[in-house]
Amino acid sequence: MNADRVIYFSKMFQAVPHLAQVARELDGAFVSSRRSTLKAARAHYPELTCARYSRYFGALSKGNRLLADADVIVTGSPYRSFLQPYSAKKCTVFHGTYMMLSQHALEQNAHFDLLCVIGPRMKAMIERFPLGMNLRTVDTGFLPFCEYPERDAAQRERVLKRLGLSVNNRTVLYTSSRRGFGSWQRAAEQLVRSAPADFNLILRPHPSQALTSRRRDRESFRHIQQLMTRRGNAFLDLSSRALSEVLSVADLVVSDANSPSEEALFYDVPQLFIETPECSRDIIQAIGVKEAMHPDDLAQLLTLYDCGLNLTIKDAPVDFSAILDKAIADAPAYAQQRQAYFSWVFGGRDRMAHQRVAEAIKTYLL
Repeated sequence: MNADRVIYFSKMFQAVPHLAQVARELDGAFVSSRRSTLKAARAHYPELTCARYSRYFGALSKGNRLLADADVIVTGSPYRSFLQPYSAKKCTVFHGTYMMLSQHALEQNAHFDLLCVIGPRMKAMIERFPLGMNLRTVDTGFLPFCEYPERDAAQRERVLKRLGLSVNNRTVLYTSSRRGFGSWQRAAEQLVRSAPADFNLILRPHPSQALTSRRRDRESFRHIQQLMTRRGNAFLDLSSRALSEVLSVADLVVSDANSPSEEALFYDVPQLFIETPECSRDIIQAIGVKEAMHPDDLAQLLTLYDCGLNLTIKDAPVDFSAILDKAIADAPAYAQQRQAYFSWVFGGRDRMAHQRVAEAIKTYLL
């Protein structure tokens, strides 16, 4: 297939793992307006042809020319006004796990010629609204699962050694949500200081915070890295590793009940959910009501917090030394809920979504 016919676009790195899986099947080039996103895309997917879009240099930029000449543009976010001038057919694969889908959110995606649906949750949400019946949707599954490795002892040892971590320790992966909403400023340092020495630690701030860091972020990362260096068996992942790689070796995921915590259910990893004044089930409830989510969908979304232990962090220091062990030990009690939640969001556990997306694009858009 002509590589110029299908072009992948995203400003944010979060969509790149999705788009890269489709590019494995349909070729094409990835275009972004952000240098940080392009740098990360090249590092994670060196086989992916990349080009930059520039609003200032116009047709002089390769990315601009690729978008103008494309037959199909595939992306993971609405970008409605940005995409409007291009004559290409448009397809969205939805970045992340798209936890909230309201009437307004669906309207923001109504300009796409094809919507690739992640799983039962998204399909049901779309079908709740009259607009959803007029959109072309295809059930494809969750694209990042295509690159999730099989977990076994040899694979675990390879990854942990690559990260400089002990193969004899259990591994805790902490994934926070975006700045201003996530728990990084309240939890990261306390986790490093109080986690028992017989745990490996992987700390992964949100990609938007890691790749487009501000001064406060950089200062925090330097401080955390110093603490981790002194501690040992700890790795600060500023999106230098694929989420699939670090999830594949995690014995426990500590999160803000976000997309990575949902993805971790692919491996049925035990969970510990942090609630803070910035992000909690009450905050999510309020956001869902404001966004006019269907009450049944919102209620089901909040059951993510029932997939593992919960820890509330406010202003007082928190000691993680006992709760990490407890979260792992108590994991069997939450197994049924983890499976039920995974099935609601994703459906099955296969790695074939890229083939289904590629086939849908060829069938409906090319």
